[in-house]
Amino acid sequence: MKSIRVFSIIALWMAAHGSIAQSFKPSANSEKVLGELRKTSQATTSIQASFTEEKYLAVLKEPEKSSGLFYYQQKDKMRWEQRTPSKYIILINGEKLRVQEGNKEKNVGQAGRMAAQIKELMIGLVNGDFQQNKGFSSAVLEDSDEYQIVLTPVNRRLKNIYSKITMNFSRSSLRLKELSFFEKGGDKSIMKFQQEKFNQPIAENLFQDL
Repeated sequence: MKSIRVFSIIALWMAAHGSIAQSFKPSANSEKVLGELRKTSQATTSIQASFTEEKYLAVLKEPEKSSGLFYYQQKDKMRWEQRTPSKYIILINGEKLRVQEGNKEKNVGQAGRMAAQIKELMIGLVNGDFQQNKGFSSAVLEDSDEYQIVLTPVNRRLKNIYSKITMNFSRSSLRLKELSFFEKGGDKSIMKFQQEKFNQPIAENLFQDL
């Protein structure tokens, strides 16, 4: 149970929520949209950005706010570094997943299959592999400015954590603007990226050192 709780916490720190506009409707050509998004993700070798996040928890009246830095390098390296109000890092490098809270590294190795699923999900949402993730069914929506991908978990373990995940992409740039995780218990988190840089070199030690 402890290991499951650890990965529920990881999901919350990674979680982001997009604006759920009433104007979204089913896309007239979902395969074309997915194909365009896939091409953009495949052409993206790296991402650097700062982020702000708001987490809405049922037990709190006001959202928890945080900010930090995000790094991704094709195809399986990611660093999620929260800097305020406290230090929290999620580091993925190939098959390795590491988590640090404050100045202490957490033991996540005992989570086994859940660790692998969470790691696969995190990377897949960034590099476009979510389209091949059999743990979710998907639907494509759109409005005048954005495409929205709605992922509904079908995997038993993931269904125990999420009710759905939505991803909002700009129609003009095909870049991910908002990522929304909805927890089964009703919690959600909102994250926005700023100062994004694409396809620029990133120091290798950022994916090695906590």
